[in-house]
Amino acid sequence: MKLMMSVLSSLILANISISVMAEEKASPLAASLIVGLESYPDSEYSSMSRGAGVSIIWDDRRYNNGLKLDENYIRARATYYFEKDSEKYDNDRYRDSMDAKFHFYRPFTSFGDQQQYIVSAHTRVEGHYNSQQLEEFEILAIAGLGLNRRFTDVNHYDLGFVLGAGYSKEEKDDDWPRNELGHGVDVLGRSGLGYFFEWNNAYTFTNTGVQITASYSHFSGEWAYDNNQFYKVDHLKFGVVVPLGNQNNLLHFATEYVSRDYELDLIGFDDVLYRVGAEYIHYF
Repeated sequence: MKLMMSVLSSLILANISISVMAEEKASPLAASLIVGLESYPDSEYSSMSRGAGVSIIWDDRRYNNGLKLDENYIRARATYYFEKDSEKYDNDRYRDSMDAKFHFYRPFTSFGDQQQYIVSAHTRVEGHYNSQQLEEFEILAIAGLGLNRRFTDVNHYDLGFVLGAGYSKEEKDDDWPRNELGHGVDVLGRSGLGYFFEWNNAYTFTNTGVQITASYSHFSGEWAYDNNQFYKVDHLKFGVVVPLGNQNNLLHFATEYVSRDYELDLIGFDDVLYRVGAEYIHYF
């Protein structure tokens, strides 16, 4: 009897150890399939662009993990898109485009009654190449600090802020501004420095794993630009993440609003872009 109890205890402990190891070693590597729509509603020449894409993802935080001190967290993604609809005034534009993002967090201190506020060193680089609509090449690099707090009872509410300095570079050569407004690459392309602010919110229902997200970011590029140029961009995003059976298979719905501002009218209409999309994500 003692031998049987000992064997059962060993099996239970081994099962617990395996479960803990599996939980600790949940893979950050994922792939996704994306479908979506985007449009510049203020432009009479802009079609509703339909497209699809694939992504390779490395996300140490997955979609709902918190932060721990003195650990490194990487959130990276590379995406390839193919868009079905060309601009009405530019049928020869390439229909494919690519995005790349690399975010790094290193929590190094905390404060509060229960050390619940976590401060992180944060850097990110984001790039976009050969968009169908207007952007030909764009890169944004940020270095600064992040502040995170998880409010938890039954469900989780994650609140996060990022504040940093940034470098932005754009290279453009678009038919519409050049032909209709007389703007060449010397005006359309620009680079300089600015500050960056981001506000993130995520509410996770622990019984289902469903998560509701909202985020807002602002980059104000006003330093070291040529000829009194500037570049400002606001990005507002709402999303819902739904686990499909487990947290290795996720369905993500999102809607985005992107507004850009310059010192002069570069494109003849408000540079405001709307996107909606759905994404299936599988973690390996």
